[in-house]
Amino acid sequence: MDTHSALANLTPEATIEEIITADQKAGDLLASIGMEPASHKSETLRSVCQQLKWSEEEVLAWVKKNRVARNTQEQKSKKSDKPDSGDDLTLWRNHIVEEYHPRLLSLLGQITHDFPRIHQVHGNQYTWLKHMQWPLEKFDDKLQFYTYFESQKFFPLFENLNDGRQGIMDGTIQKVKRGIGIIQEDQEELENLVGRIKRKGNQLNNPSGACSTLRILNYNLNQLFSILSEQFELERQKLLPLVRSKYR
Repeated sequence: MDTHSALANLTPEATIEEIITADQKAGDLLASIGMEPASHKSETLRSVCQQLKWSEEEVLAWVKKNRVARNTQEQKSKKSDKPDSGDDLTLWRNHIVEEYHPRLLSLLGQITHDFPRIHQVHGNQYTWLKHMQWPLEKFDDKLQFYTYFESQKFFPLFENLNDGRQGIMDGTIQKVKRGIGIIQEDQEELENLVGRIKRKGNQLNNPSGACSTLRILNYNLNQLFSILSEQFELERQKLLPLVRSKYR
């Protein structure tokens, strides 16, 4: 039985050891939200979650969903061409659209689904949740626009750039330059919003006794920001300099 099937068939009555045996990285996920798997190997997930006052159904569903998503992404990564240090803009475009955008938007969807409920239930207990609501909503709008602009407006211009400077119309060059400006401005705004979310959101640290939903939210936020930072670094160091070299 493969890892995905083994994990998918488990219930909250499975022991922590059985969960880790089914998928070793599931143990890392449990640890990332504050559980100590090594200390509870012989106990069931239900028992451990009851001790921590977590929802065992929610935790198991999150672990399964996370591992399915990561396994799918890893399989796609093995099949896709990685541009490495090449100068083919189409490969760079595909790499970003296939490797980064789906993960970013999936995590964003989970976060925007969970936050209203957490805010409603725990907003009075953790007042900083109220303060992070506005920057999180702004971040949601801006990131959706950013990925849309890249995939639908900016990246299609690459078709006219791969052949080099000769034959590229001036109008195309001006569109590319404006696109680069928008990308850079939006990157800066998104980074500012990330900083504000962290400052307003208790630095995404889990309070003692925090519920599983809040812990999963903070994990997802940290993952989202890490992936976004990685994409920005790739674009600043590789993609945008390569784009400029095509029309200079």
